[in-house]
Amino acid sequence: MSEETEIDPRHQKLEKFLSDLASSKPAPGGGSAAAVAGALAAALSSMVANLTIGKEKYAEVEEKFEDILKRTDNLRREFLEAIKKDIAAYTEVMDAYKAPKDTSEQKEARKKAIQQALKGATEPPFEMAELAIEVLELSKECAVSGNQHAVTDAGASAILADATVRTSLLNVDINLSSISDERFVDEMREKRNRLTKQAGERSEEVVEIMTEKI
Repeated sequence: MSEETEIDPRHQKLEKFLSDLASSKPAPGGGSAAAVAGALAAALSSMVANLTIGKEKYAEVEEKFEDILKRTDNLRREFLEAIKKDIAAYTEVMDAYKAPKDTSEQKEARKKAIQQALKGATEPPFEMAELAIEVLELSKECAVSGNQHAVTDAGASAILADATVRTSLLNVDINLSSISDERFVDEMREKRNRLTKQAGERSEEVVEIMTEKI
C-alpha cells in the first residue's frame, strides 16, 4: 500500500491535510478537496439544526430537525470515508498504468486493467456528488424552517454542496476522456450533466430563500 492510500482525514490535522494537498504528491487532490467541502457543507446544516432544536420558537419543527441533524452528521462521516475511496481508486489507476508492457499479452492485460480502473475511478466522484445533493435538500429545509439567525449558514451549506458536486465531477470528466467504451461514457456524461444541473438549481433556490430572509 502506498503512502497516499493511508491518508485518513478523520485523524489528520487540518494543517497537515492542507500541506499535503498543496504539495506535489499525487494524492490528496481535487477529489479529496471536494469531499472536505461536502463535509463542511453537511456540518453547517448540522449547526443550523443544533441551533433550532430546543428553541421554543421552533418547537413545531423540532422533530424534523432532530432527523436533519442525524442525517447531516451521517453525511459528514460519509464524505470523510469518500476521501479514502477516491484515493484508493486513483491508486488503482496509477498501478494499472505501471503494469508491464513488454509483450503483446502484457500490453493487452495492461490495457484492460487501465480501462477497468478508469471506470472504477468514476464511482467515488459520483458518490460524493450524490451525497452533496442530499446536503442540498437538507440545507433548503434549514433555510426554510430552521433558526433564522443561522439562515446564512444554510446558504453557505448549499453553496459548498454545489461546489462539491461541480468539483468532484471534474474527476469524472478526466477519466471519461480516456475510456474507450462509448456507451459507458455516454451514460456517465448524462448522469454527470443531470447531477450538475440538479445541484445548481437547488443551490440557487436556497440562496434565494436566504436572500429574502436577511
